[in-house]
Amino acid sequence: MPLTVQAAPRTELAGVDLERVTFDQAKGWRCALCSDRLTADRSLGTFTAGAGLLTDPTELWACAPSCR
Repeated sequence: MPLTVQAAPRTELAGVDLERVTFDQAKGWRCALCSDRLTADRSLGTFTAGAGLLTDPTELWACAPSCR
């Protein structure tokens, strides 16, 4: 049986307070970086925080191409 290794969730994202991520950002409806509505997106990776909506590992999304 092959061993699957998953990356551990990250606890920091430059310029983003992970404990203040909104529901729409956590659900992938709005950019985690600029909060614009996502029509084209790219994954930023999986993150977790000590408080707020990201206490469980959550994949965050951002504008594509880059918003910043």
